Amino acid sequence: MESANQFNVPRSEATAVRLAVPGDGAQITQLLQTAKFPHLHVDWHLPGDWIGTPGFVVQTRPSGIQDGAEITACLAAAPDPLPAAWVRVAALRDGGDMTAVLSAMLEPILPWLRREGVTELGWLAIESWPNPWLPGLGFRQVNEIEIYVKEDTAVPPIPTIPNLHIRPVAESDLASLATMEAKAFVPLWRHSARALQLARSQAASFDVVEVAGELVGFQLSTRSRHGVHLARMTIDPAWQGQGIGSVLLTHALRGYHRRGLYRVTLNTQIDNIASQRLYRKFGFAASGERIPMWVLDLSERC
Repeated sequence: MESANQFNVPRSEATAVRLAVPGDGAQITQLLQTAKFPHLHVDWHLPGDWIGTPGFVVQTRPSGIQDGAEITACLAAAPDPLPAAWVRVAALRDGGDMTAVLSAMLEPILPWLRREGVTELGWLAIESWPNPWLPGLGFRQVNEIEIYVKEDTAVPPIPTIPNLHIRPVAESDLASLATMEAKAFVPLWRHSARALQLARSQAASFDVVEVAGELVGFQLSTRSRHGVHLARMTIDPAWQGQGIGSVLLTHALRGYHRRGLYRVTLNTQIDNIASQRLYRKFGFAASGERIPMWVLDLSERC
């Protein structure tokens, strides 16, 4: 019954919420650049990639020009892959009644997400401004992401694993990697084959690891402002605990160093103790910077 109770909030008669259309692209781009309250969690996409879908809406108000309207807020949510979705884009030009604006934009999106089979909607609060408002919208904080940093070239001894081979990813690997993601992670943290394809075109390095010809893991890294960011390292659950992650991480770090990239960052959930143990062994240190993770449960239908 959350829709009945959650979104009955007063709205200004001067504003309206509608689906974003391709002709809105220029205004949305400007809004994202100038808004007082922006949010971008697009991963490998561009913010405009979801324009034209039922998950991208804008709020407008009269512009003062005859028959004209200006976009004052926008919000986009998208599943990739199902059954989870993230709020990918949000922007509010100024303050005002934040609950009313966010509620008005979520209201038409949530039924569509449910029809698509989405059971939970995540919001990674990269910017802190949503945090006071999300509980009132039905979101609950379920975790935090912590940023780890390494700035030296030291690596610990690694095991020797027979028949292990590391090579650059191939297009033909992506479907298998998406299957591996589904085995290794809960829905919100999975990458689809399409997302991995987009990532491949933007990656600083993207390697897979095989043992006796079997694909058992991969790492994906991107350039950052001051070095490189380890965006993903996934090991098939059936092969975890055998040192494969250590071998793959060593390979990635040495590749960075050969290119003169010495500052390495990565993100991990604060309750992922196994990953933290691995990263600390390699000299990564928690930065103290944490990003709250919020989830809205969509599994209950009205």
